[in-house]
Order: sequence, then structure tokens, then C-alpha cells
Amino acid sequence: MAWDKQRATARIKQHMVRAPKVDPKLSLLEHRNIMKAEALQKSATKSFPNGVALLVEGAHLYGQMMNFNEIVLDQDRTETEASHRRILTFLNAYYQVWDSIVDGEDAIRVDFHGPRLHAIVVEPKGKPQEQVRKAVALADKLNEAMRQIAAAYNIPATFRFGIDHGNCLAMTAGRSHDTDTLFLGRPANHAAKLAAKEKDGPGVHLTDHADSILNDRPSDPWKTGVAAPQRLLEELRKSFTFTSIDAATQKVVQAALQRPNFTFVRPTLPLSSVDFDDLVPSRTIRRGMVSLFADIDGYTKFVDNAMREGIEAIRRAVVGIHTIREELNDVLKEDFKGKRVRFIGDCIHGLMAEGQEKDDPKGTVQDAVECATAMKSSFKLCTTIVEGLAPLDLAIGIEYGPIPLTRIGHPGEESIRCAAGLAVVVSELQQQGIEGGGFSMGPEAHRHANDNVRKYFSSGVLHEYPVAANLLGLPTSPVVKIVSEQPSARSYSDR
Repeated sequence: MAWDKQRATARIKQHMVRAPKVDPKLSLLEHRNIMKAEALQKSATKSFPNGVALLVEGAHLYGQMMNFNEIVLDQDRTETEASHRRILTFLNAYYQVWDSIVDGEDAIRVDFHGPRLHAIVVEPKGKPQEQVRKAVALADKLNEAMRQIAAAYNIPATFRFGIDHGNCLAMTAGRSHDTDTLFLGRPANHAAKLAAKEKDGPGVHLTDHADSILNDRPSDPWKTGVAAPQRLLEELRKSFTFTSIDAATQKVVQAALQRPNFTFVRPTLPLSSVDFDDLVPSRTIRRGMVSLFADIDGYTKFVDNAMREGIEAIRRAVVGIHTIREELNDVLKEDFKGKRVRFIGDCIHGLMAEGQEKDDPKGTVQDAVECATAMKSSFKLCTTIVEGLAPLDLAIGIEYGPIPLTRIGHPGEESIRCAAGLAVVVSELQQQGIEGGGFSMGPEAHRHANDNVRKYFSSGVLHEYPVAANLLGLPTSPVVKIVSEQPSARSYSDR
């Protein structure tokens, strides 16, 4: 099924009606933290109510495995079943320790995304300096835990942590293993970028804003971040114990020889029919796929402005993000039969595949390009139909490669969706490298692309679907329809 403007318009109007409602008690002036007390218990993000957007004040903590790209490859620098088993086994242990931070430590585990993890510290309520101190202590503890696990698994993993503080909008969508809780706004975005800034090395790093809170000084907008000083880490180790992390680390280290058996299977297409409930280590999907990241460019600033302007602006922002993300998901799943892995803030990560018995790289890349252009058309429709979205744009990156898809960590409801191929990392980097809106292919996607895809989509321009249909000669193209229905319109026809 191809993209259709009338169908997309009808979906968008339905998404607007179903957007989460902003809590009427929300007070920007008082910076109220209206998270429920049960959100500090196990499965914290599951306590966020569906259909409601909340304002959350806290210290955001991101942890990033810096050398994931090396660990996911085998000795001959290729991705194999053995290298994927190794990285999944390590991530399985990694995630189990990360899970332990919500076991009475007053932090909320938000999400896992390949080599990057996200948590938020919201206690003590209304005390930003203490929230930042606890986040730094937690990052330091997790850094030490990861070193122990890396040694036990004989995997030379290194980690970098980024911390920022402030208000975010939080909302939850989906159900069962498709549930995602999103934190939208500057602190989550800046902490994630700081964690990914590899050139400054591993360890614990704070944005200048978080550091200014910690040291009770004005923030310098020209400074990007600082490393947590050793004296501070030593001081915080005495103040915060995080016994649950110690216990979880020892348990994982002792179980290093009793690793889960990752067995790979080939999925029945389309990918949209895959049910995450059916995925476990012993039934892990693995095949050639395209990884696609679609990000709403400018949304962090948009949300921050809305939080400054007041309740009505916040309501518009919530309707906007809900409508866009749900429509992009519909384009991926309904129009192009792909599979959403997760929403990450204002970004959607999806997978696409063609070829039932044998991988079809060329066909998969073309389908992904078509999907990207359809997302662009639906995005433009959203900005036309939904009030106030004009400043935004869409940036999409894709890459092709072998990708394992499964659930890991604690079994059952606490397990986490995981797509861990190199193509996942590269596609996200391609998207992040786009200035403003646009499109970017990774080297493998470019290598497998057909001539028309290379010709029209290597410049970085993300065409809308009707234009792309003509450029690619798709059956849905008005030009192709005219030529097929009216032979006399062909340039080579005899008249």
C-alpha cells in the first residue's frame, strides 16, 4: 500500500482528537512536580498514565557505550551471528543493572536504546541542586558497575554519562511491549547530546547549566559541558550508597557464565506483523534490514518556548507532537509495512525489510526511501492541519545492514525492546548530522541503492511523496499512470 493524501488527512484528524490532555493543575510558575508517588517504584514509567501530559522537573541522566561500533563487529570487522550474540549478551547484563536503579533509589528508569540509556532523578522534590548531586552520584556508581561487568564478560566497553537539569513534558503512548514514555524539552535533549560527545572521553559530564546549579552560579550559554571533578565524585560516594546497584552488579557478574541463549530466526514478512510479545533471546529475529530514524527538527526549542508561554501553548505542543509521531508511525506500519522499534523523544525509530527467503537490499532501500518521502508528505500535512507547527521540519537518516531484534533484560513485563546492529547506530548518526530538515543515507544504504535513488536522494533533499513517485517512476506516479493509460503520451510513440 502506497501513501495516500486523503487517508493520511483522515488519520491526522483522528490523532488530534486522541492527543493526551495536559493536566489542568499544571503550574509553570510554581514548577510543580506532579508525578505520582508510585512512579518511584519498579516499572516507574508504566505508572505514567496514558492520555495525560505532565510537567516533570528533575536531573536527566544519559549513559552511552562509547565503543559499541567496535564491539558489534567480529575480528574481521564484519557483523556476524557470533558478534551479535556477544553484543546482545553484554547489553542483556547492562540493562539488568540499569533496571536496578529504580529499586528504591529515587530515580526513574526511562528507556533503553541500543548502547544508550536514560533515567531521571526527581527527588528530593523541589531541590534542583540535590537532584543534580544524586544524578552525578548515580552516574558514577553505574560507571563503576559497567567496568565490573565489562571485565566479567571480557568485553572492553567504555561509558560516558551526560547530565542536565530542568523541566520536560512527559507523556506515554502505546501498550504492552510497545509502550514508550517520552520526555520532551531541553534537559533530556542536552543530556543525550552530552553523553554522545565522545571526543571529551569517558566518565561523568555535566552541561554548564547543571554545573551552575551544582555550584550555585550563573550559567554560561557559551559553555557546552564540564567533567565532574574527582573530588566531587569522592565526596558523593560517601553520601550515596545505591546498594541495589551493588547487589544487581554482583548478581550479573556471578551469572556471567550462565548467559542467555540467543537463537536467531528469520521473521515472516511483513515486519509490521511482528509482535514484540513473541520475542525472547531464544527467538531473536535477525536479517538484513533498513534502520530508519525520523526526527522532528526544532521540536526541543518549540517545547521549551511552549513551557515558557503557558498552558495553552503547552496544549498545542502536546497535540502537535502526538499527531506527528502517530502519523509517522502509521506511514511506517500501515502504508509501508515496517516495524516501529520505539519513539525516542520526538524521534521515531523503525525497521524495514524486503525479501522473504533471501534479503533484498536494493528493494529494501528503495522502500525505505519511499517511506521517508511519505513521512515528509504526512509531516507537511500535519503542519498545515495542526496549529503552530510551521517552525518545524523533518530529518530522516537510513542505513542498511544485518540487524537483530529481540527483548532482553529481566524476563516478562520488564524486558526491553532491542535492535542492536551497526546500521541502527549509523542511521541515527546520519539523521543527527542533518542541519534542519532533509535526508541522509549511510554508506551501505547508498551502496545498495538503485541509480534513481542515488541520483535524486544523495543531495540531502527530502522530497515529498508525489515528487518522489515521479522521480523514481513508481506506479503511483501521475506521469507513469498517464503514460500507461495513454500510450500516445510516450515520447517514443509513433503518432
